[in-house]
Amino acid sequence: MSKKSITVQALIEQTINQYVSSDAHILSMESNPIQLGLQAVELLRHHIEFLVNGVQKDISVITKKATFIERSALTRLFSQGANVPFSLTSEPHTEDRSLICIQDVDYQTDYSHLDMDLLQNKELRALAYIHGTNMGLKKEMPWIPTVDRNHIIGMMENRWRPSWNAAIENPAFIAEFGLPIISEIEALASTIVDDLEVLIRDEHMHTMIHNDLNPGNVLVHNNEDVYFIDWEEARYGSLFFDIPLRCSHMRQVDIYREALSSHGYDIPQDQFEKYFSRASRYLGIRYMSWNLGVWEQHSYAKDDLKKYMKMVTQPLFS
Repeated sequence: MSKKSITVQALIEQTINQYVSSDAHILSMESNPIQLGLQAVELLRHHIEFLVNGVQKDISVITKKATFIERSALTRLFSQGANVPFSLTSEPHTEDRSLICIQDVDYQTDYSHLDMDLLQNKELRALAYIHGTNMGLKKEMPWIPTVDRNHIIGMMENRWRPSWNAAIENPAFIAEFGLPIISEIEALASTIVDDLEVLIRDEHMHTMIHNDLNPGNVLVHNNEDVYFIDWEEARYGSLFFDIPLRCSHMRQVDIYREALSSHGYDIPQDQFEKYFSRASRYLGIRYMSWNLGVWEQHSYAKDDLKKYMKMVTQPLFS
């Protein structure tokens, strides 16, 4: 067995001993690579069988080389009782990527039998808890970058613009979505950085944000709770950079605002609508990027692209 394998197995054993049972004795481990995400390094899923007081049990965990930001975010949030997986890292203080073992949140979830209304309610309350608990505490998180103007420009110019420019050269794209919508998105994109300046400067609503709440990063645990995973893109910035992706209906907005209010944060209606709409347009532009290149090959990508375009042209409070 290689030194690398021993390191992974040792970390898995430590994680199970710390979070599952200090008496656990591993019987077997089956490891398989996971082909998900753009940034995960050495991403593996491990199915573990172990004994605790003579009783055989099993668990699934994930290992990967995670950034200092993600490791720090998971550690802080778990200590606060937030809905994130438990985790243990081999080198907690290094600023380089290092090995982390993370709870595999949904390996026992049956996604065909879920109470979606209840879970969405729990999700929004859990998100509001994270936002409310970390509001105004940037000094406690020197490791987390901020969402500033340069961050927005980078997202627009490096992630969205190349895909968008390629798409609008495609006659099929123009025929499918139409020049009026394309022109409207282009016009809104041209002012989005300036439009977001008010969110960047209004520090009263700055907190730790996930900053990448696509559906793949919001998982159901044991059919009854919602966990947020993959904190690679975590930032300190306006909470509005999280919520439009998770609130597509007014009822969802109301649940989130009610939960945030319970933490002592009430946002005036006109301000909420203004900030939400601007963030929605930005997130719609940002998240259409991948779909722009594959919408002709995958129907789900086409549907997602339409959803993100609607976030840009018809935000919830438009």
